[in-house]
Amino acid sequence: MRILPPGARWLLAAGTLMAALGALDAHWGWATAGFALFGAGAAWSGLWIQARLFALRRWLQSREGTVSLAGEHAWDTLESELRYYFKHRDRQLRETRRRLEQLEGLAQELPVGVALLDPGGRLLEGNRKAFDLLAMDPERGRGQRLQGWLREPELADLFAATGPAIRQGTAPYHPDPSRTLAFTCTRKEDGTFLLVVEEITERLRLQKMREDFVANVSHELRSPLTSLRGFGETLIADPELPTQQRQEFLRIMDDQIRRMQSLVDDLLTLSRLEAQPSKAPDTPVALDALLAGLADQYQARATDQGITLTLPAAEEIAGLKVRGEAEALAQALGNLVDNALKYTPEGGQVSVSVDSGEGRVAIRVSDSGIGIDPQHLPRLTERFYRVDKGRSRAVGGTGLGLSIVKHILHHHGGSLEVTSTPGKGSTFSALLPDGTAPKA
Repeated sequence: MRILPPGARWLLAAGTLMAALGALDAHWGWATAGFALFGAGAAWSGLWIQARLFALRRWLQSREGTVSLAGEHAWDTLESELRYYFKHRDRQLRETRRRLEQLEGLAQELPVGVALLDPGGRLLEGNRKAFDLLAMDPERGRGQRLQGWLREPELADLFAATGPAIRQGTAPYHPDPSRTLAFTCTRKEDGTFLLVVEEITERLRLQKMREDFVANVSHELRSPLTSLRGFGETLIADPELPTQQRQEFLRIMDDQIRRMQSLVDDLLTLSRLEAQPSKAPDTPVALDALLAGLADQYQARATDQGITLTLPAAEEIAGLKVRGEAEALAQALGNLVDNALKYTPEGGQVSVSVDSGEGRVAIRVSDSGIGIDPQHLPRLTERFYRVDKGRSRAVGGTGLGLSIVKHILHHHGGSLEVTSTPGKGSTFSALLPDGTAPKA
């Protein structure tokens, strides 16, 4: 690397050569001329180096601000300023590295997957969520093509042609096709791609539930309204309709109105439960009084249906308590007893029992009814889900009773368990925290 200008190097070389030749030949004129040329080259080099040092100092000061550092000569000052410059640069690099680590940490904690792909669709880098959703090993996944995981034909077109800069779509989760991923792939100016991927399985499930809910409500209301309209038109069109037939039509219309009223009441109850705070009030509720209310409400009906309804004696559950809203808990238990009576034939039995332990109280409603096939058990608490749609409507069910029970128990920190044997009966267990012990 040359550190002197070409002219100064030529003068130094020429002066050195002439001085050497003059000294060897004792030609002092040449030697003097050589020394003069060498001196001129040295002076030129000194001036040039000084000018470059001054320019370098001005550049350093303009980059970092005016620096006033002590030094006996230019090299000391330059060394000090270079030390300051590189120390400041190191500090900037550490700060930049710290911020990059913070940004990387934030990216790793994102609830969606973010990945960078090369122009061929190979994964260059991504956060933990991206590797998880793409079912790729973070150590071995880099450099792998994306289509093998998302299995989305449109991605091949995105990587192979100059199509839209942004491509969106859905694809199955590779290890479990029942799960669904949504992705957005954006082509950047440098030809690479930014991929954002998230799981939407739960979102699709909720959307399907909303659609089913609207469809079910519409269907449940349409049937009685159609019936009411038909009977109403008949009564209007035929004023001479026999009294007995007229009374039968009016009875059916009254039943349909009650059915719609029950449906609306249950819908309002569900809406109220969902709008309530996450936890019920911490109020002790005595079980003996709660079950006594059930006996008053359902004993006569059980007798009319020819069903034996048994509840624990007051002394057996004296002192047992749960915490929450007595009215809501009575509604939940009442729905369980009501269901048991609906699906138990004449001559059957419905029993309510209570056991406690390990910090919880289990209130079990058992019947000797028709029972439930195992495949239906996981969906029993879904809104409008019916095991036997025809029988449910015949006994006056809205399809919302068990959903209300589940919401009330969850609101009270409890849960619902169901066991059943087809042809032998079912047991619905309301599990609630024991309210007998004082709160810590």
